[in-house]
Amino acid sequence: MSKVCRILAAGDWDADGIVATALITYAQEKLGKYPLECQGVVDKTPVDPDRVKYFLSSLSGNYDLVVFLDLPFNDTIRNICRMLREHFGVKKIMYVDHHITSVQRIKEIEAIADTVLVDYRSPTSTLVYRELVNKGISIHQRLKSFVEVVEYMDTGRRVPSNYIKLFELTKMFSKALTVERDENLWVKIIDWLASPAPLPMPLDEKLWEKVKISIEQRDKEISDKAVELAVAAVKIGDLRFIDARNAWKKRGVTALASRVSSILKSPVALLANTNRDYSLLVLKASNGRAYRIAKFLVGEGVALDIAGHPNLAIVRVPRNINKDELIQYLYKGVYYAS
Repeated sequence: MSKVCRILAAGDWDADGIVATALITYAQEKLGKYPLECQGVVDKTPVDPDRVKYFLSSLSGNYDLVVFLDLPFNDTIRNICRMLREHFGVKKIMYVDHHITSVQRIKEIEAIADTVLVDYRSPTSTLVYRELVNKGISIHQRLKSFVEVVEYMDTGRRVPSNYIKLFELTKMFSKALTVERDENLWVKIIDWLASPAPLPMPLDEKLWEKVKISIEQRDKEISDKAVELAVAAVKIGDLRFIDARNAWKKRGVTALASRVSSILKSPVALLANTNRDYSLLVLKASNGRAYRIAKFLVGEGVALDIAGHPNLAIVRVPRNINKDELIQYLYKGVYYAS
């Protein structure tokens, strides 16, 4: 009897991370073809990018392969990868991501990982799916449809009518995990997505109702605050700047920026505090402009680094940054990114 391979898939909590992990689970457990050609068992664990330093504390046993999915590369992950090989007996490492920081540091990733799929132009789940297609591996239609839905969500394109139900379901999964932060629910959703056979919905009716209430409350809070902040937006070319450092002290800064952008129907730069020694400037602008503005700010020494995606860039800035000075840099950044 052939040896059973052990794979650990560590993915982000969001829709892209979920679908990417489901693709790995299906191709490995159901088909035995990818990432390793063997009968494999996939252990799955969600990883919060802000809490990745705790990743090793929950690790048990040796793995033939550890796969990182949809996680922006940083110094902590680099050190984790080295420790996985040196102290945890991990034979191979695979890294798949589309965040800007991973693209910028791809040489570092290639130095520590055996397989690297990094490209900012497509969601992580699409990168995995394309790799499967290139290897002649077929994915069942339902899972393929979720890959396409995530791509629509990531690029901001209009969702076709035939995908609306899947789109709403995907949003519900993401919001449920945002509300509950339940690792078992994360795994249940992935197993449901990976299964080619019909399975009961991963959210039972009681949990679904609880989540819906929490989501409605959270969405209303974000919407109300977005309306309030939109009124005070400062015009910088076609960009609108909002200083929300004293107005918003919770999770959901990117959702807040997106909602303000939707209300104003314009690109947005939203500044918010964190519970760390830096603030976040969320840039929402289409056609890659968010990244170009963020890149300008980094080049000028205003921003510390860039995360997020080309159309939704998240940059760390000094916590005590002067608002008027930042606005002047944004004027230059808007011109640079035009």
